[in-house]
Amino acid sequence: MFSVSHSSKEVCLKIEHLWDGSLCVDERLWADVSLVQNKQGLLIKTRSLILGNQNIPQAPTGTRVEGLWNYDVVEVFLVGPGHQYLEIELGAGGHFLVLGFDSIRHCSHTFEMFYPQIYFKQSSEHYWSNEILIPYHMIPENIRAINAFAILSGQFLAYAPVPGEKPDFHQPDHFPFFALQ
Repeated sequence: MFSVSHSSKEVCLKIEHLWDGSLCVDERLWADVSLVQNKQGLLIKTRSLILGNQNIPQAPTGTRVEGLWNYDVVEVFLVGPGHQYLEIELGAGGHFLVLGFDSIRHCSHTFEMFYPQIYFKQSSEHYWSNEILIPYHMIPENIRAINAFAILSGQFLAYAPVPGEKPDFHQPDHFPFFALQ
């Protein structure tokens, strides 16, 4: 079983394989995710390489974009009891989307009125990074599993692989065990 190792304060996930666990031959395609607990909530940070052909929505930086999974994005899934989970998406252009599910692929909360502070940066070293704080009241209680994915240049990558004939990130029963302290 794939498990997540972490200290009591920070979790780091490296996304560098394709969604099915096979090797990604394009070494430019990767993403880093870190999760840091603080008093206000869970701070999620992402980082990836700026690619020349990035797919970014035509919306102001820092805004919520419905369908962000159609663009270059990093996604984090936090799974609670049963099949309840939260999906957090952070895009290569500084956009975000947060969705709550009460069962597999059944979105129960779109968080349209959630206006987080989001920090987006493009560095001179050709990296983009995002930070978003998710308040604890939005996160399912008793987190039992986690996974992270990246969609970059039309490729689907995963921290921990998921089964199937095509990429399907909504498979919480196949995510690594994880518990928030």
